[in-house]
Amino acid sequence: MKVLVLYTTVDGNTAAVAKSIADRLGADISKIVRVKKVKGYGFFNNLKLRMEVSRKKKPDIFPFKWDPRDYDLIFIGTPVWYDSYNPVYNTLFNVIKIYDRKIALFSTGEKPEGKALKKLAAVLEDSVLLGTYHCIEPIWEDDEKETERILNEAADWAKTIYDEAEKMKEEEEFKRRKTIYKY
Repeated sequence: MKVLVLYTTVDGNTAAVAKSIADRLGADISKIVRVKKVKGYGFFNNLKLRMEVSRKKKPDIFPFKWDPRDYDLIFIGTPVWYDSYNPVYNTLFNVIKIYDRKIALFSTGEKPEGKALKKLAAVLEDSVLLGTYHCIEPIWEDDEKETERILNEAADWAKTIYDEAEKMKEEEEFKRRKTIYKY
């Protein structure tokens, strides 16, 4: 089964989880990169980013190597932005329609999960959602063992999703053969 891990990151937390998942599954991995980087902090920058999320802006992104439609299972990762997903996905899903694919969503944030994954799942309603996973930002942990534990937990979750997708694929293939050969 072909697996792709798509992610975007601002401070490296989502990248760490994405790499952990890709390493465990032997999956292809692709980072979605904005053309204009998010820079600076402070009140006005936060206001600009909040408006980008609330207005569902579509920031320009660089092309990437993999086409998600060529994969059986797609893991999609995002940092939480103001209780939503990163706006680069508005651009991606406007350009590439991902439907009729098995997907799993993951996010990282400083607080327990809120609405971000639900909003992202709503955008991908034509796909088969196998699960969601949120973790508190792993690389900001003071203890390296805790960081490793969080990343291993995410990879274990991904392996469970992979096993479920593999089983579904086998059942679909059996139904297809049964229909063709009528035995």
